[in-house]
Amino acid sequence: MKARGQEFSQLAYQILVVERSYSLQQVARDIGLGYDALHARINGRTVFSADEIAKLIGIVQDPRLVAYILRHSKFVGVVRVDGPLDDPEQEIMRATHRILLEAADVLEAVDDAFKDKRLNHREARIIQKEIETTERALITLREHVRHYL
Repeated sequence: MKARGQEFSQLAYQILVVERSYSLQQVARDIGLGYDALHARINGRTVFSADEIAKLIGIVQDPRLVAYILRHSKFVGVVRVDGPLDDPEQEIMRATHRILLEAADVLEAVDDAFKDKRLNHREARIIQKEIETTERALITLREHVRHYL
């Protein structure tokens, strides 16, 4: 059994350190932690609190963090569409195109996985990741269209 919070810490480490998407110093400040305290959390020495996770998601806004939190539930995290859209029709068309691209990625992952006529654990995880991305794209389109109701 994995240590409490270890997988979430590894994901945060991947996003913040490996991918260098954000400044650790700035994220620590925005969460209200010192650099050393944030570093201890992403290295798994200390567990993130629920409030810290909420702040991290608000700052980093990477869908993988939300997907991790919701992975054992029936819920899917999507980007909230707040306020009026600059060009609603164009936004809807962009969202629709994104769905097509994401669905094509699912098909490509399935095709790649079955080239040897078998599906292994790693390939299944890749397909699942692509499906989750496509789900988020579909729900984002729904949110854009909802503004017309």
